[in-house]
Amino acid sequence: MYYIQYPILVSPYCYPPGIVNIPVRCIPAYIQAPLQSSHQIQPQRQYQYPEVDIQQFEKSAQSFQQLIKQADLLINRLARSKEFARELMSAAQKSDDKKVNELIKSTGITIKVKTSFTPDGIRIILDNSKLEGHCCQLLIALRW
Repeated sequence: MYYIQYPILVSPYCYPPGIVNIPVRCIPAYIQAPLQSSHQIQPQRQYQYPEVDIQQFEKSAQSFQQLIKQADLLINRLARSKEFARELMSAAQKSDDKKVNELIKSTGITIKVKTSFTPDGIRIILDNSKLEGHCCQLLIALRW
């Protein structure tokens, strides 16, 4: 007789599971019986979705285009003017938030700007959301 970890009665003429193929007559009846389910398999439901309204989506896309234009002003200035980039980085290293925001506004940006900086880089969030609606924000993350 072989020792099996789970409680199945094993005939001395049958091998335990895992050693060799066990003849079907040696497998207990409760394992041989197919599992029967009390519920039938239901076909997947097809949900009806409402008609799509893209009006707000279009407004958001148009507002975001404005953000991209504003970001373009800043990025072009940083890419073309080494002196401006040096001033911005220097003010950020000194944790001079006021100077950093002044420099960013001096590029021609007319929307709300939030900045944060670390020793690794600067994060600039351009926000053109109104008081209601909270449409769009653009995050610019640059490393130095």
